[in-house]
Amino acid sequence: MSKISTRRSSIALASVLGVLVTLAGGATPAVAEDRASIAAGVVRYNAIWEPGDDARPRVHTYTSHDLLERNSELFNQGYRIDSISQTRLDNGESRYDAIWRPGSGSSPVVIGWSEQQFWNQNAIYWEQGLRLWRVNRYLHNGAFHYDGIWKPGTDGRRVAAGWTLAALQAEDIRMRAQGYRLIQTAGVRENLLGSEIRYIGIWMPGTDARPTLFGATWDEMIQANANHWTSGYRTKYLNVYRTHQGHLRYDVIWEPGNDGRPVITAPAYAELMARDAELQTAGYRMTVVQGYVSPS
Repeated sequence: MSKISTRRSSIALASVLGVLVTLAGGATPAVAEDRASIAAGVVRYNAIWEPGDDARPRVHTYTSHDLLERNSELFNQGYRIDSISQTRLDNGESRYDAIWRPGSGSSPVVIGWSEQQFWNQNAIYWEQGLRLWRVNRYLHNGAFHYDGIWKPGTDGRRVAAGWTLAALQAEDIRMRAQGYRLIQTAGVRENLLGSEIRYIGIWMPGTDARPTLFGATWDEMIQANANHWTSGYRTKYLNVYRTHQGHLRYDVIWEPGNDGRPVITAPAYAELMARDAELQTAGYRMTVVQGYVSPS
């Protein structure tokens, strides 16, 4: 049984029916698909590219329904969903960005599930030989909801949700000693008015040195990235969130590497697409993308 932990004073079990789709996926679009024109807020992006030459379909600003529909189409074409991020617009709507890779086998995804539904389903998938790969956690109508992607696996995959930063960092020390490394982490505001930030984290087997940074300003993140680059590390995962005061804060994971690994923060959609076209020509493929509503 997987180790799933929630450290919150209360766990909301909203009876919201989630949509479960066992996916497959992948056409061969060289250009990402943009579904919506968004009037509320200024949507900007963070993205990471890695060396590659495969076709890697993507969608941006999709509704949950459109995302799941596109995922079903791509599954039948030999692609599997690999990255998903959720953007909560100022008008309350949710929009999604996602990346698919060539693949086979099972790769379930769920969108908008309540806490109880999500962790119950995770236990079922665990017994079926699937492990959580990506998770989004966010407030909706006063309760936390989840999106997730699972992939085949048999490791001990540790997952934490709703943890304070101190608890997450202490757990990371313990997990490193046991031969696990973080593959995703993200800060989430515990409520819309308060200042408390709680974290999710996923660990999987690994032995490499893997620097991390939590709740950093943009300047702190850029300086840390430059230092780690010089020391032979490349950005593996990047998350941004807004504080209750509207400030942006960054969570980052680095891994050993010596490739070019381009990273871009805060461009608008047109800039992101222009940069991606340049990088695809240069032999890079997007591996992480996160849309968010910027304060400016």
